Amino acid sequence: MKWLLLPFTTMNQPYKGKAKLISVWASVLLLMTLTLYSSNTPFQFLRFHSILTSDTLPGKLRVNNTAIKPATVRDAKKLKQPDTLNTDRPDTIISPVTDTIHFRTSANALDAPVTYHADDSMVLDVPAKKILLYGKHATVKYQQNELAAPHIEYDQRTNMISAYLVKDSAGNVVSYPAFSQGGDFKTVSDSIRFNPKTGKGLTKGTYTQQGEMYVYGEKIKKVDSSVFYAYRGRFTTCNLDTPHFAFIAQKIKFIKGKMAFTGPVHPEFEGVPIPVYLPFGIYPLTMGRHSGVLAPTFTANDQLGLALEGLGYYKILSPNWDIVTRGTLYSYGGWTASVSPRYYKRYHYQGNLSLDIQHLRDLDKQGSRSFNIRWSHSSDMKARPGVTFNASVNAGSSGFNAAIPNSPQRNFQNQLNSSITYSKVWKDKPFNLTISANHNQNTTLKLINLNLPDVSFNVNTLYPFRRKEAVGEYKWYENIGVALNSNIKSLSSFYDTTGNIFKQLVDKLQWGASHNIPISLSLPEIAHLQFAPSVSYQERWYQQQFIRSWNNTANKVDTTIHKGFYSAREMTYGMGVSSRIFGMFTFGKDSRIQAIRHEIRPSLSLNYKPDMNGRSWYTTRIDTNNNTARFSVYDGSIFGGFGEGKFGGLSFGIDNNIQMKLKSRKDTGEAAIKKVTLLDGFSLNGSYNFMADSFRLSTFSISAISSSSLRTIAISGEESMKRSRCTLAALAGLAPRAVSGLPRVSRNLRAPSIVYRFS
Repeated sequence: MKWLLLPFTTMNQPYKGKAKLISVWASVLLLMTLTLYSSNTPFQFLRFHSILTSDTLPGKLRVNNTAIKPATVRDAKKLKQPDTLNTDRPDTIISPVTDTIHFRTSANALDAPVTYHADDSMVLDVPAKKILLYGKHATVKYQQNELAAPHIEYDQRTNMISAYLVKDSAGNVVSYPAFSQGGDFKTVSDSIRFNPKTGKGLTKGTYTQQGEMYVYGEKIKKVDSSVFYAYRGRFTTCNLDTPHFAFIAQKIKFIKGKMAFTGPVHPEFEGVPIPVYLPFGIYPLTMGRHSGVLAPTFTANDQLGLALEGLGYYKILSPNWDIVTRGTLYSYGGWTASVSPRYYKRYHYQGNLSLDIQHLRDLDKQGSRSFNIRWSHSSDMKARPGVTFNASVNAGSSGFNAAIPNSPQRNFQNQLNSSITYSKVWKDKPFNLTISANHNQNTTLKLINLNLPDVSFNVNTLYPFRRKEAVGEYKWYENIGVALNSNIKSLSSFYDTTGNIFKQLVDKLQWGASHNIPISLSLPEIAHLQFAPSVSYQERWYQQQFIRSWNNTANKVDTTIHKGFYSAREMTYGMGVSSRIFGMFTFGKDSRIQAIRHEIRPSLSLNYKPDMNGRSWYTTRIDTNNNTARFSVYDGSIFGGFGEGKFGGLSFGIDNNIQMKLKSRKDTGEAAIKKVTLLDGFSLNGSYNFMADSFRLSTFSISAISSSSLRTIAISGEESMKRSRCTLAALAGLAPRAVSGLPRVSRNLRAPSIVYRFS
C-alpha cells in the first residue's frame, strides 16, 4: 500500500516534478473508468451520426406495431430485430417527429395579422416603430375592420392607426378616409384615429348612416363596437350632402341598430335654424320590422265632429305574422276600430285579413253600428303542385259603406262579392276537384245570397278498351271514351234587416246535383267523311218538388212544396258526320289579288232522345180566363227540370269561310303576300223532328260574322225559308231601313253587332 499512498503523502513536499506525477495518475484513473463503463456497449460507426442528431425528448418506441414506454427501451433491444426494413409489412410504422418551438408573445401584440396595401409607397420608420402608407387607395385590414385613405400611419408602440385626407396642388381633395366595421358600420371622415385592439377611435368631420338616418358630426367618438357619441351632430333622412332639412343637437349618443338619444334639439331647413327646441329626443334605429305606435291625424266631419283618426299600434307576432290595430274617436261620441292581421310565408302563401267596426253618432245622438270583414289569400303553386287555394272576401252590414266618413267612392258602392276556391289536380291521374264558396250582396236591397258549397268533380276521358302497350294503330272499339262531370250546389239567401238570420238560411236553403256521363267514339275518316257517334247520360238530384194548382176561391195560383230526395235522368243518342270542302279561284300574275279561297264545312247528325221525363210535367190553369200552361215539378230548382217529349230527327248545318291572298304594292319580299279574311263565317243551321205531331221543321238560323264589321244576321222561319219574305239584301246585312218594309220584322240593336229576326 505504500506505493499507492505515495502520491498523496508526497503532495505536501515542496520538490520539483510532483505536479506532473499527480496529473499522470489522474489520467490513468479516468481512462480505467471509461473502459469499464463502455465494455458492454461496443461503438457502431454507422450509427454515430444518429446519436448526435437524435431528439433529446424521449418518445414511444414501436416494435411490431406495439408501443413501448421509454422506461422499457433497454428491454425492447433484447427483442429480435429484422436485419432490413420491410415496408410491405403492415406492422411497420414510420412516424415523423417534429421539433416544437415555444415562444412568448408580446403583451401589446395584436390578435390577428394586419393586411395593408399602398398604391404609391410605404415608409418604414424603424426607430420610431411606425409604418406610413401613401397612395390614393391605401388600405389596412384587421379582422372585420377595414380602412381606406390616401395617407395612413400605423404606430406599433400604441397600436394606433391614423388616416388623413390629402389635397392636390389645386386644393381639391384627392380622397377621404373611409372606415368600415363588419359591413354594417361605415363612415367617411376628414381624419380618423383608431385602435384596432381596443375598438375605440376618434373621427372628425364624419358622415355615417344608421338605419334610415344620415348622421354628420364634427367629432365622433367610438367607445366600443356598438356605441359611439357625436359632438355638434346633424341627423336627417335626406341623403344629400347638404340636406333640405335636419335636426341639430349638441350631443348625440348612438346605440348601433337600436336607439339614438339627444339633448336639446331643434330643426333646420335649408341651413336656416328654426327656434323651436325640444328638451330631448329619442329616435329608433332598429333595422327591418319592429313594433310601435302609429301616430294619429286630426280631422273634422260635419256630422260626427272633430276626430282623432288612425291612432293605432303595429305588433310583430312572428317572422310570418304581424297585426295592425287602429281606432278613431269623434267628439260627438262615435268611434271606429279595425284589426288587420297579415301573414306571409315565402314560396307558400300570403294573405290579409281586416275586421272593421263602426259605432257612429251625429249631433242628435242618433247613430248606428255596422261591421265589415275583408280577407284576401293566395297560395303559391310551387309549394304544393296541383293544389291551389285563393280567397277574396268582402262582406258585412249593408249600411257600412254608406256610413264611412270622408269616402265618397265607398259610400256609393252597393255591391259586395266574395269568392273562396280550392282546387286539386291529381298528378298522372285524370281526376280534378274544385270546391268553392261564393257570396254576393246588394246593400240597397239588403239582400245577401250565398252559394256554399259548390263542388265540381271531373274525370277526363278514359279509354277502357285500350291496350296498355299498343302495337300499331288502335282498333275502332279502342277509341271508345267515357268521362264524368259532376256538380253539386247549395243556395240560400237572407235579408240582414230582419231577425233570425239562421232561420232564413234554413228555410231558403236549396241544393241539387248534376251528373253527366258522355260516351264518345272517334272513327277513322271514310271517303273524306268524319263519323262521330255519341251517347250521353245525364242525371239530376233534387231536394224538393214544386206543384202549382189553381185556387178557385182566391183566383190565384198556389204553390205546394214537397221536401225530400228526388232524381231525374235523360239519355241522348247521336251519329254525326262532317266534312270540309275547299275551293280556290286564282287571278293573273299582275293582279294585286292573287287568289280567293272558299271553305265549306257541312255537318249532318241523326239524334234520338226518348221521353224519360213526361211524368214530371203537368198542365194547370194560370188565370181567370181558363188559360193553361205546362209546368215541370222541378221548375225553380237549381238545375231545373229536363224537357218533355221525345225527339228523333235530323240536324243539319253548313258553314262558310272566305279568305283572300293580297299582294302588297310596296313590298316585294317574302312578306309581300298577305292573307286577308273576308268572311269568318256564314252559316245556316236547322233540324227536322220526325216524331213531332206538327211543325216538324224547326226554325232556320242564318249568321254571318266578319272580323272587320262584326255584324251577325240571324233569320228564322217556322217551317221553311219560303214562309219568310226576306230578301237577299237582308241576308247581306244591309242597314235596317233596307228591310223595314218586311211584315212582322223586329230589329234589336246590340253593340257592336246588329241582329235581325224574322218570323
